[in-house]
Amino acid sequence: MARAQSADLFPTDLPLPASLLIGRADDVREIATTLMAGAHLVVAGPRRTGKTSVCEAALARAKNGGYYVAALDLFRIANTAQFAEALVSATIANRPRLHRILHRAREAGRLVADAAGTTVVLKAQDELGDELEIAFKPGLADRDPERYLDYALGLPQRIAEQDGKHVILFIDEFQEIANPRKPYGDPDALTKRMRATFQRSRDVSFLFAGSYEHILRDLFGQARQAFAHFGSLYELRPISGDAWRKGLLDRFAADACTVDTDALDRLLELGGGHPRATMLLAQKTHLQAILAGSHHIDATLVEQGVRSALLGDRATLGQTVEQIRLGHRHALLIARRIALDESPYRDLKSVEAFRALKGLQQAGLIVQDGPRRWRILDPLLARYLRELEPYA
Repeated sequence: MARAQSADLFPTDLPLPASLLIGRADDVREIATTLMAGAHLVVAGPRRTGKTSVCEAALARAKNGGYYVAALDLFRIANTAQFAEALVSATIANRPRLHRILHRAREAGRLVADAAGTTVVLKAQDELGDELEIAFKPGLADRDPERYLDYALGLPQRIAEQDGKHVILFIDEFQEIANPRKPYGDPDALTKRMRATFQRSRDVSFLFAGSYEHILRDLFGQARQAFAHFGSLYELRPISGDAWRKGLLDRFAADACTVDTDALDRLLELGGGHPRATMLLAQKTHLQAILAGSHHIDATLVEQGVRSALLGDRATLGQTVEQIRLGHRHALLIARRIALDESPYRDLKSVEAFRALKGLQQAGLIVQDGPRRWRILDPLLARYLRELEPYA
């Protein structure tokens, strides 16, 4: 009988469907309930810690409850015109017939519809505005990006009013709004336009997420910012050891695998509760079991899985180390000391150590566990740093 695929049992690097989330049920329920009640939320945290998966699961829960939902990922949107087009497309996708026509238009690069379909589109334009056409004519928004973005920002409220539905709009990687490259124009001007429209969208709840917590805290917490106090900050709960144990055992059992207690303990210790690292270690351990022709996971397979995970991530980890090195002249020294559980401040001027630590924290690489106590967030990066040549 064919074995279950390791990457299917323990997926990494892509948002997970709700059915595969481990230990996130309370977060999904609370976020969904808050949004369905009409409030706005901001979810911030480092990449690969499960933000997007939890937010998408919350949207799915709301959609199952009869709400309209729309989602954007700003990492995938290069400019203002694409922003407008993506938002319009995501919003009208809540209407099934428009969604089908939209799908065909995307495949063909132009509007393709029979007489009935054309009637549907024309009726929707009568209800929602002529600018709706940018969803069916890729590239049209390039002619007047600012006009179409203004239209797109107000569309969730318009469709909510027309259809008698509450809309939930999720914008992922929202810190890209403030990117120094200014992909969508001047950040201050754009956030003012967005806030002015969003605060009048009484039938729309907004969910923002991002990988750079300090930027989101500035955008939503500083009084000088247009989005000041427009939404409560929500922190994902740590996944408990018990939840990890049950979740991982269930996944291994899906391939008829048994797991030694000490092997599971070691896997959880090495994963450190980090979602992506823990799943990757389990994935590579399961792969080692397949290679060995075994359905039993022991501590030896876990150690082999760790080495496989480090080998597979070596290029990415090396790039991260180079980014650390370029960030501050003491950053790599300090990061390696933290990985080795040494004092990061030793023999350094306080101001220099503070700047390096702040840069590492803002990059989402370290977290502070207490006064003068720091930790590398990703256990695999911590191990890679420990295994570097001394202060290379």
